[in-house]
Amino acid sequence: MGKVVPINSRAKGAQGEREFARHIHDQLGIRLVRNLEQTRSGGHDLVPAPHESGPVADTLHALAIEVKRHSKARNATIQGFWAQTRAQAKASGKTPVLAYREDRQPWRVVVPMCLVNPLLHKSHDLAWCATLSIEGFCCVIRERAFKWG
Repeated sequence: MGKVVPINSRAKGAQGEREFARHIHDQLGIRLVRNLEQTRSGGHDLVPAPHESGPVADTLHALAIEVKRHSKARNATIQGFWAQTRAQAKASGKTPVLAYREDRQPWRVVVPMCLVNPLLHKSHDLAWCATLSIEGFCCVIRERAFKWG
């Protein structure tokens, strides 16, 4: 049996960003790329590629997507991730979105409930958020892009 080689957190994070971006491309047809401003100014992780346009890309442009990979995402861990996500979203004037995946688990996407339905409470507090699958998140993005504009 092969030896397990530990991966450093920066490489694991970049790998997680690419993996999540592939899922979004497969579901929505929009290519997300790493945000070059993230290392310079502490911004969010993913943005639509510069050539992407249309209602779905516009909807994704309004989001500050933070991606996290962690061996075990306990409640306190998610709260810390969400605090960072909210701060980065606030700094960029965008809606916070946290995508995270524990080892050997599916992706989960945390979004404010007002992203799911604009008539719902407009708080970005974690208590007013929904946790979705990637498929559920992509469904919300399509709905916002084509029904709520």
